[in-house]
Formats: sequence, structure tokens, C-alpha cells
Amino acid sequence: MSVALLIVFVFGYAVVDAAGPGTGGSRIFVADKTVGPYVLLVWAGPSPAQVGRYTVYARVNDAASGRQLREGIQVTVQAVEEATGEAMEAEANHTNAGNSLDYAAHFEPRTGNYTYAVTVAGPAGQAKVDFRDRVVPTITFGVISAIAGPFIVVIGAVVWYMLARRAEKR
Repeated sequence: MSVALLIVFVFGYAVVDAAGPGTGGSRIFVADKTVGPYVLLVWAGPSPAQVGRYTVYARVNDAASGRQLREGIQVTVQAVEEATGEAMEAEANHTNAGNSLDYAAHFEPRTGNYTYAVTVAGPAGQAKVDFRDRVVPTITFGVISAIAGPFIVVIGAVVWYMLARRAEKR
């Protein structure tokens, strides 16, 4: 009974941990903020930001009517690495977002702290919001195995010991 409970706990915990926060979801940086003639929702992912593809999303509503703006505006995103001043700029569009509701721009940042500026320009005027995010190195299989390997060996030894002890009692 105790062996089964130990196995369920170990593997059950691994499943819960794999779905926990910080495993590649997105993070909201600007939540329905009225900026000039627009209401902006800005988020980015993955979270935590890692070296490789990083996507900034924006959803734009008209501040006066509340209507979502899906066309007739231009959304651009600029990323500036704070230490070096290196700048990248991309136009956000529906194709990158994968839907007709949102605008998205893709970046390939390196490790460092970045300031992202999202600018919306349209017939009603212009709006700009900034946010900061830190890009960390990608977690590789080698790092994961170095951390998890000893833990797996210890769990295996405990299970083997419990099974051997149980066999002795019979």
C-alpha cells in the first residue's frame, strides 16, 4: 500500500508541477488601459521569457464606443535591450496572432532586460504603452536532467528498498 501511495505521489506531483505557472504561458503587462483614443490589452509570451521566439500581443478597442478595432489601425512593437541599447522593431498583425481579434509581433531576443513599446496609430490618433521583461537562457534537457537525475535515482532506491523489504517479510 505504501509503495503504491509513494508512486502516486511522485508521479502525481510531477504532472501537477508540469502544468504549474511559468511553463510557457503568457503574461499580461497592460490590462485594459485607456491610452488616448484606445483601450489597450497587451500581453506577451512565453512566460518566463526565454531566448528564442518571444511574441507580444495587443488587443485594441475604441475608447469612445468600446468596439474592438480589427482593421484600419497600425500596431508596431519596438524592443530595446537595456544594457546595449540594441533595438528591434516589428509590425504586429493578425497573421502572427493566428486570429482576427489580436495583433502580434514576433521577436528573437537574447538574454537580458528589454523594454517593449507598443504603438497604435489610426484615424482616432496615436497611443503608446511600455513594459519591461527579462529574457533568461532557455532551459535545456541537460539542465533538467542534472536537476532531476539525482532525485529520480533517490526515488528509485527508496522504491527498490521498500519492495525488497516487503519481499523479506513474506
